[in-house]
Amino acid sequence: MRFADDLFQRYLRHFSDSDSGSLDLFIQSILEQMDHDDLLEVFESCTKSDLNNILSSYLSDIMIEKLRDTNSNAVS
Repeated sequence: MRFADDLFQRYLRHFSDSDSGSLDLFIQSILEQMDHDDLLEVFESCTKSDLNNILSSYLSDIMIEKLRDTNSNAVS
């Protein structure tokens, strides 16, 4: 995915590779600067495989979080 490659190169220009703790903040700051149309443009440039990977990762994260919440509520 070109957007990820470009973002990675920008990250490396500003941070050393040992600064991975700053990665989430870096990504969030980039995304916050983008408007709805910018985000749609990124997705429109993705291949089907890229879109599958993005959605799969997102859904997996959401479902893992929900499972944790469900398990936490069951234990309480």
